Amino acid sequence: QGARAQLCLAPRAAMATESTLGRTALATRLKAEPLWRKHDAKAQKAGQRSTIYWVGRKIVGETGELTGSHAKGASYQGEWDGNKKNGYGVQVFPSGERYEGQWAEGVRSGEGTLWVPVGKAKKLRKLYVGGWKNDQRHGRGTCFFGTGKFYQGNWDHGKMHGHGTLRYENGDLYIGDWHDGFRSGQGTLNKANGDCYEGYWLDDKREGNGSHFYSQSGKVFVGEWAADVPKAGIYTQANPNPEQAVPVPTTSVLPPLRLALPVDVLEGALAAVRAGRRSMRAQATPVTRLFAEDEREALRIAFDDARRGSDGPVRLQDLQDLCLQLGAEVSVPQLRRLLADAGHPGPHVDLSGMGETEEEEAGLSLGFEDFLRVVALLLDESSFAQDVSDEHVWSEASNVEVEEGRDFAEESP
Repeated sequence: QGARAQLCLAPRAAMATESTLGRTALATRLKAEPLWRKHDAKAQKAGQRSTIYWVGRKIVGETGELTGSHAKGASYQGEWDGNKKNGYGVQVFPSGERYEGQWAEGVRSGEGTLWVPVGKAKKLRKLYVGGWKNDQRHGRGTCFFGTGKFYQGNWDHGKMHGHGTLRYENGDLYIGDWHDGFRSGQGTLNKANGDCYEGYWLDDKREGNGSHFYSQSGKVFVGEWAADVPKAGIYTQANPNPEQAVPVPTTSVLPPLRLALPVDVLEGALAAVRAGRRSMRAQATPVTRLFAEDEREALRIAFDDARRGSDGPVRLQDLQDLCLQLGAEVSVPQLRRLLADAGHPGPHVDLSGMGETEEEEAGLSLGFEDFLRVVALLLDESSFAQDVSDEHVWSEASNVEVEEGRDFAEESP
């Protein structure tokens, strides 16, 4: 019997040991995985979810104590991925604004529409519809500013950039290029009073070559503009346009211009305006307007080759060689002037007392964009010199014809 009792007790002891080990393992597992982790796993948002609300912050009074009320909160209903808004969803912000559209990585990206509250009734008004990127307007889109003003065109990181159309509150209409939120490039402004400007813009002002039609006087100005002001050009009576609804008025007759060399006078005035504004235009004009994409790529290759061939920074000699590759031989003084016109401080050493050879070896902290502006100035000067040369040849040929005609008149009976 004693032996049988021992045999019966052995399985019970084994079962008790297994039970103790199981409880120990369970306790260890529960200790390794706290309860909050289980709840957090349930709170992770993925896929389509119902509306989720965020409670607004507690309002603090003037005494620094809580008033017991909360600011307006926010809500979101839509798709999630990895606990971030991703896909299609509707967000209502504490300000009352409402966004409906696409999301990526928790921010607005893709196509979407933004409404804003207006007036005491907080009635929603559509503000923007179009593309988004990194929570900013980007791509093609239309913005309704209110009071009849709206913009339709391209956006870049929240700013009007590229080609677009802006209708103003007073009825004016601008169609053309934009850069960083300003009219820059080529564009046409049709004013509500019938005036029309067609030409170039820079930093939201008329700058460069352009023509302006004045509807009230029936006159047109064609020439150079600087900082929104006409500087030099031709002012004359506009020709009638059969497609225009209102006939062109003739308010006065402009007296004929009596100059010995009218073409030379006009060309000289235009050249003076361009020369006076050359530095400002070179520094302020976007490089995308200075060169086409394929031209920038070719210049990039040449610039990188010059930098790789130099142990340190780009030297004046390297810049001279680059200009020579473009077909222009530039002296050191001319190169220093071009750098100054492009807004570059020049060599980072004092060149006073140096010879021309030492100046050529001076290093430059020259970036690719600075290089593009220097090349643009160089090409502009070369083009201007060619125009002056052609004009000189034409003028001399005209004088020869005049002299020949005068001799023939004197010899004839």
